[in-house]
Amino acid sequence: MDKKTECEIVQDLLISYVDNVLNPESKKIVEKHILECDMCKNKFEAIQNDVKEQENVKSKEIDYLKKIRRKAKLKSILFGIVIVFIVFFMYYSYNFIILNNISNKIHKQFETDNFYIKTISNESFEKGVMFVSQVWYKDGKYKKTSHFENSEKIVQKFDDVYGNIKVNSKEEFRLNTENKNIKKENLLYEMNKNIFIPATNPIFLKSTKNNIIFKLGAPFYTKISTDNREIGREYYVLELENGKQWIDIDTGLPIMIFGYSSSTQYYKDTKIPIDKIEIISEYQYEFNTVTDEDVELPDLSEFEIDN
Repeated sequence: MDKKTECEIVQDLLISYVDNVLNPESKKIVEKHILECDMCKNKFEAIQNDVKEQENVKSKEIDYLKKIRRKAKLKSILFGIVIVFIVFFMYYSYNFIILNNISNKIHKQFETDNFYIKTISNESFEKGVMFVSQVWYKDGKYKKTSHFENSEKIVQKFDDVYGNIKVNSKEEFRLNTENKNIKKENLLYEMNKNIFIPATNPIFLKSTKNNIIFKLGAPFYTKISTDNREIGREYYVLELENGKQWIDIDTGLPIMIFGYSSSTQYYKDTKIPIDKIEIISEYQYEFNTVTDEDVELPDLSEFEIDN
C-alpha cells in the first residue's frame, strides 16, 4: 500500500479515533501512522482541537442555560416572596385600619363625661339567672351596682359603690342598702374613666412603652370579619386567641364579648370542679342621660358607718 493511500485511510479514521469508537486493531494502525506521518499528525491535532473547542462551546452553552435557569428560579422565588409580603402587608394594613378606626370611635364616644353602661353576663350556674352590673358616670362621680336576677326578680344584690375621681381617685364608698351600712374603702389603684369602658380591642389601650409592641402586633393575630345576624344590623366580629367580640361598626363599642373569662363551680370545700361556663357578656350604653342624682351619695342619716 503506497503512503498516499495509507494517509487517506488513516485520515478517514481520525474522527472515529478521536471519538474512541475504533476497534483495537484499527486504533493501533492509526496511532502508529500518526507517529510516523507529520501531515496526518497535524490533521489529527486539528480534529482533536476542533472537538475540544466544540465541547467547550457546548459546556459554555450548558453553563449559560444553567445560569439562566438559576436566575429564573431566583426571580420566581423573589416574586413569590414579594407576593406573600404584599398579601401579608394588605392583611396587616386592613386589620390595623379597622382596629384603629374602632379605637378612634370608642375614644370619640367616651369624650363625654356623662354615660351609663349596663352589662348582662351568664356568670351564674343556676339556670335562667344572669349577673347584671350597671355604671352611672358624670363629671368624675360614679355609681356602680351589681346583682343576680332571673326573669322575675333580683335574687342576690351586692353593695352599691360610689366614688369621685376628681376628689379622691383611690377612695370608694360601699353602701349596703338592705342593712343600712356604709363602708369607706381605700383602693390599691387609681380609678379613672377608662376603667369602666368594656374595650378589649388592644389598639384601644393607652399608648405606653409597655404595650406599644402589643398594639402593633394586634393586627397580626386578630381575625376580623363582619356579620349581620342576631341583632339585625352589620357588626364586626373580632376573634383573638382566647375569645371573640362583636363590635358596633358605627360606634366601635362592644355589643357582646365571648370567652375572655370563665367561671368554675367546685364541690363544697374542695378544688374539684363540677362545671365550668364560658362567660358571655352583653353591653348596653346611654350617653348624656345621667343626672347628678344618679351619682350622688344618698342621705346617709339612716346608715351606720363601718370603719
